[in-house]
Amino acid sequence: MLKDKRIAILIGPQFHDEETSNPREYLQGKGAQVHLVGLDKSQITGKLGKVTLTPDRSIDELELQEYDGVIIPGGGAPERIRLNDKAIEFVKAFWQTGRPVGAICHGPQVLISADVLEGVTTTCYEGIRDDVKLAGAHYVDQEVCVDGQLVTSRKPADLPAFNKAFADLLAGAADDDMDVLSALELAISREKGAQEFYLGVAEIVAGEALRNKFRYLAMTEEGHFDQLSELYEKLAQKKPAVNLMGTEISGKNVSPQITAHEAIELAMAAEQKAYEFYRGASLKARSARAREMFEYLAAEELEHKRILSVDKASMPGGGAHFQWATHWDIPPGMDDMW
Repeated sequence: MLKDKRIAILIGPQFHDEETSNPREYLQGKGAQVHLVGLDKSQITGKLGKVTLTPDRSIDELELQEYDGVIIPGGGAPERIRLNDKAIEFVKAFWQTGRPVGAICHGPQVLISADVLEGVTTTCYEGIRDDVKLAGAHYVDQEVCVDGQLVTSRKPADLPAFNKAFADLLAGAADDDMDVLSALELAISREKGAQEFYLGVAEIVAGEALRNKFRYLAMTEEGHFDQLSELYEKLAQKKPAVNLMGTEISGKNVSPQITAHEAIELAMAAEQKAYEFYRGASLKARSARAREMFEYLAAEELEHKRILSVDKASMPGGGAHFQWATHWDIPPGMDDMW
């Protein structure tokens, strides 16, 4: 169930009737609170003439921290929404939180204008396929595509798959029985395993730029390890146990035979799992400090995955494009902890 979850659905003139009303009704049926957000509060009718809606909020009234997810339906509305600077600023800022974003049909046009599709795998209406590719996305033709925080679908017929995938991502996947200290210990082990893996790959993989990228990722994971460990010690008054067994990636997976492509594939899969873990942990953590830390790390893991995707797209050879992470070095609002 999605009780206490709040979702914003962005609409504008010529919104797609079914792509707006169907997810709204589905999520409300799961217990979520859904707000229709318009460019203003004027009543608007969908492009098919079947649905007339009055927005609950205007884009001027949105507060970033109010919402757990955002959906952008298709139709002709995305073309109007993408021209509104405040709408684009909100979408870009929301994207950086790592919280779920859904886009259907023409919806990715708004994400193109928000400049967030670099390295992301997505689907969409086939008529804007080339547009998302030019924005740096990896296009796939399937009924639903989940890449990190992003859920996309092509058309109204895909809505059942889209609705389920978005609701599942919104609910999170952390173990309900896992307390915050256990979650922190697991996170600490994951970060240590990732650090060792990236350092090992940096010693083996060909190409100086790619080696530098893995060294950078190792350094970032080391920072996460230190931050999580310090938080654990503050809460538990003891040092955490570090267990690399069962972590997605660790030094034992690095061999002289590993290729750049294999290393990137393994790392991207691990970053996706780490994102899902941190997202779920942030939803279930009772400690405000732990919750904010987990949400911050979820966004960081997505950034790592997209950094790696740049080289995946350029295989064989890879490593020609180095991209720095864009998230904060210290979680916002937590400067005094470190």
